[in-house]
Amino acid sequence: MISKMKYSAALAMILFMLTAPSTFAQQSAQQSAQQREQPVTPYGDFCSLCSTYGICTIQTSPEKAERAIRDYYSKKGLDVEIEEISGRFIKAKVKDKGKVVDTILFDSSTGRFRSIY
Repeated sequence: MISKMKYSAALAMILFMLTAPSTFAQQSAQQSAQQREQPVTPYGDFCSLCSTYGICTIQTSPEKAERAIRDYYSKKGLDVEIEEISGRFIKAKVKDKGKVVDTILFDSSTGRFRSIY
């Protein structure tokens, strides 16, 4: 009787070990798919040109702002396509392997990123 219980327990353990990795892999794939569907900067962020909370001494030029945007997202492994520059604001699409993952609005006077996706 005890040997049957040991056999059953061992069999159950082997089955668990075989199915657990695939279950965790499926969950991980679902989570990464959900993360890709969400904006990259959902609550906004600041670039390196200005300090935290949008304290800038002067408004940056469009060229410096564009470079700051590209640097910020390249550190995350993403590409940026500038759509429009209007006054102090820059609208850009953030792409991951050619697919748009976020659309942002950058305020060059505060250094603030906002997702408008």
